[in-house]
Amino acid sequence: MARIVLPLISVLTIYLYSQSSVAGDASVPSVVFADLGIRYTPPAGMVDKSTPAAEQARERANSYNARAAELLLDLSSGATDDKPEWHQIWIFHFPRAQLSGMSDWMAEAKMNNSLAGPNATGIGQPRNATFDGHSFLVSEFEREESPLTKHAKIFTTVCKTQLVSFVFVSNSVEQISGMEDSLKSLSFSGK
Repeated sequence: MARIVLPLISVLTIYLYSQSSVAGDASVPSVVFADLGIRYTPPAGMVDKSTPAAEQARERANSYNARAAELLLDLSSGATDDKPEWHQIWIFHFPRAQLSGMSDWMAEAKMNNSLAGPNATGIGQPRNATFDGHSFLVSEFEREESPLTKHAKIFTTVCKTQLVSFVFVSNSVEQISGMEDSLKSLSFSGK
């Protein structure tokens, strides 16, 4: 079985526990992943913290075939992660072929669990959701970081040759709901 976990956990751990300064525009327009045929409009007020490497990855996303998940988009609310209003959006992709011995549901579940990391606790059972004709597996997680609890909801779908995951993380459940509403903006040109 392919392993996605190790490099990704390191990346997420750094993001979840860092308190980096924010740069960039306070409002992110629609983001197009042309190689995957995806258009997404993030919630208003998010700041794009994507690295140049993530921006370049968007251009060749459908041909990506490495054995680690790759970050395509990194958006932040601008607050540090120890503030109640903090929330973050990441979009990752991973080659579906790396998990070829699994059904789509199992591959999506593995991706969601890997992105959540080993210290997150699953909440409830995964469920399905559909946006613009694409079925997503949705998993919810929590992680206690006294005095706050980090909440995460991860949506993963198969798009062309890739598993594509939208990771919403926040210190409040209300923020998660608002970020989830942004998935209604999804448009898939390559259905």
